[in-house]
Amino acid sequence: MTHLFTALEVTRNLISARLGRGHPLYLVHALTARCNARCGFCAWNPDFYDPRDQLSTPHIEALYTEARRAGFVGVSIWGGEPLLHRDFERVARHAHGLGLATNMVTNGFLLEKKLDAVLPNIDRIAISVDHPSPAHDALRKIDGLFGRIVSATKAIRARAPDKPIVWVCTLQRANVDPATLRELARWTRRLGVLGIYNALREEAGAPDQRDAGIERFVPTQAELTRAFETLRELKREGYPILNSFTHLDMMRAGPPVYRCHWPKLMLPVEANGDVVDCQHWGTRPLGNVQDTPFAELLRHPRLRALAGPEGEACHRCVSIHRVEISEVCSGNLEPIRSWAMLRKTALRRAEAEAPDARH
Repeated sequence: MTHLFTALEVTRNLISARLGRGHPLYLVHALTARCNARCGFCAWNPDFYDPRDQLSTPHIEALYTEARRAGFVGVSIWGGEPLLHRDFERVARHAHGLGLATNMVTNGFLLEKKLDAVLPNIDRIAISVDHPSPAHDALRKIDGLFGRIVSATKAIRARAPDKPIVWVCTLQRANVDPATLRELARWTRRLGVLGIYNALREEAGAPDQRDAGIERFVPTQAELTRAFETLRELKREGYPILNSFTHLDMMRAGPPVYRCHWPKLMLPVEANGDVVDCQHWGTRPLGNVQDTPFAELLRHPRLRALAGPEGEACHRCVSIHRVEISEVCSGNLEPIRSWAMLRKTALRRAEAEAPDARH
C-alpha cells in the first residue's frame, strides 16, 4: 500500500483527534537507543536510556499490531539510530503491511547501504543534517557523514523519485548564521528534498537527566531571531522549507506561546517499551507495553490529562511538529497550506541534475 501524506489526510486525522477519539493516533517509537553518533547536543545520551534495554522484535510487532487495531494511522520510527537495529527490515515491513503510514528518522550513515530494506517499507524518510559541509561530521562525530547523506539522497531520488525526503536541521551556534542556512537551503533544492529547521531541543520534562554541556550549543535568542528571519526570507524566495510561516514567525519572536495539542495525536514509546509522559520525558513513564496491555495504557488517566487543559497549558517544546500540530488544532490552517504546497515543490526535480549539485 502506498501512503500519501496529503493535507486532506492530515486534516481528517487532526479533526478526529480533536473531536474526542479518546486516544492518540500516531506512534512515535524509538526502535533502539543505540546510536553510532555522539552528538554533544543530544538529550538522549547514554545516561538517559540504556542502549541494551530494548523490546524484542516480537514485542515490537505486537505493539504495532495492537496500535493498528486501536485505530492508529502511523508510526514514526527513530532512536537512537533505527538502522542499527538488526531486525529493522522485519519491523518496518510489519508496520507497513499493517497499513500504518511509516516515517523514519535517521542520521543517514547506513541509509544507502540499507535502501533495499528502507524503500519498500518507509513512506517518508527524515535525515538529520546540521551543516551543508563536512562540518556536519564534526557535529555528529561520524567521519564522512555528510558525503554519505548526499550520496544516499541521490540514490533514493534515482530509485524512488517520488519518495518524500526531509532534511532536518537542528539550529545551534555552529549553523545559525545566514550564509550557512542559505547554503543548506540550496542543497535541499538541488537534491529535491524538503528542509525542516528546529531550535535545539531541550526536553521540558527531564532537566536532571540532561547533560549540562548542552548549553554550549544553544544559540542566543538574538541568533535564533536572525536565523528564523533568514529562513522566512528563503521560504519567500521559493526554497523548499517545510516550516510554515506560522512556526517561523513564532520562533523569530521568541519562545513560542501556543495551546499544546500534540499529546492528543502522538504517543511516544521508548526503546525499552516505556510509554512516555511528554511533560516528564524519561522520568515518569505511564507504564510499559511489556507489562500492561496496550489498550489499558491508552486509558491511562495521565493521557487524558495531557489531552486536556493541563496539556494545553504547556508550551515548553519548540519543535515544528508540536507547534504546527497545535496551531492547526486551534484553527490556524496556514501550516496545512504550507505542507500541501511544499510537498508538490519537493517532488519537482528540475535542479536535481544541476552540475553544482555534485560539488
